[in-house]
Amino acid sequence: MSSQQPRNLTEFELMAQVSRLDLADGHANHSLHPETLAALENTFAATLKEERHGLVHRVEREFLSALGRHTGQPYAAGSSHIIYSASVGVDIMAKYLAVRRLRTGMITPTFDNLPALMTMTGVELVPVPEKRVMPDPDLDELTRLDLDALFLVLPNNPTGTGMDEAALRRLFAWGADHRVVIVVDASFRLLDPRACVDLIAVAEEAGADAVTVDDTGKTVSLQDTKASVLSVTHRLRDPVSEVVSHCLLNVSCLDLRLLTTVLSMPPDCDEILRARTLARRNRALLRAMLESCGRTGCLPDRAPGEDSALSIEWLRIGPERDRVLRRCRDQGLQLLPGQPFFWAASGGEQPPVGEWVRIALLRDPEEFQRGADIFTAALRARA
Repeated sequence: MSSQQPRNLTEFELMAQVSRLDLADGHANHSLHPETLAALENTFAATLKEERHGLVHRVEREFLSALGRHTGQPYAAGSSHIIYSASVGVDIMAKYLAVRRLRTGMITPTFDNLPALMTMTGVELVPVPEKRVMPDPDLDELTRLDLDALFLVLPNNPTGTGMDEAALRRLFAWGADHRVVIVVDASFRLLDPRACVDLIAVAEEAGADAVTVDDTGKTVSLQDTKASVLSVTHRLRDPVSEVVSHCLLNVSCLDLRLLTTVLSMPPDCDEILRARTLARRNRALLRAMLESCGRTGCLPDRAPGEDSALSIEWLRIGPERDRVLRRCRDQGLQLLPGQPFFWAASGGEQPPVGEWVRIALLRDPEEFQRGADIFTAALRARA
């Protein structure tokens, strides 16, 4: 990245990679259980000795089966495609939507590369404020927007807002009635048990056209070795699979073997449960420290509950936000500024966008403690 000011959230995260403490990057960056590490060593050595011919299909099915045990969603052959990352899945759907000139509603706030990938491909985007969709969809308002497609992030990044299954069923029924394609980026759902249901089956039952994008990178800490899965309902199988076939052949069998190993560990070292426990632990620590310095007001009204395992915390610091971030940087800590999440200025009824920060939680306890100490000291400090 050049020395100029970061242009988007990803460039802020790249900048954080060279800092002493990085609580900006929302990917999982914590230690794995010793038994998982031992299993990965064995998997790595065994995979390199395997005969490649005929291997891809078998490895893919094993990975999808392991992932489905955690997401609650079976991944049917022909309807599910393993891809490199969630962003690749979003880009594939952007191509599909652009070619068909589908007017697409996009949730706001959300990670800025999602609307960017859409607009770069030529998709007409309509900002949809989160509260119009989550946790309960305002179907009258959605109808008024006259959409052909609706893009959601479930649970949403950065707010952590989600939907229960009843709300999802209402949304899919609305999508079926109004012929609106529902696209769900479910990259964080491994950390939200409520979202671990078969979304494709729910959509099929409602008669809706729907897409889900799953991702391992937000939960599985494997040095950014990750994979995503793009799944579609039956009417979208052929057109979406054609776009996929132009974008990639297959994901590395070695990557998938390693991920399958992590996803298949026994209960005493289940890495998904360990990630959830760690996120809850670090959230509780951060909130206790906010309370100790009289800043619990930083939590928005609809902040996730204490039992939330989502790996990010969304805080409204107030007008002194930039000063706080500067003090953190001076101490070697990088957080993610909130304004790029508000990708549409007309996205509706949001507080001043320059007052927010996002803090990543999936870090080892000692590392997170150091970052939280620096952050709360910056909050206490006077200009």
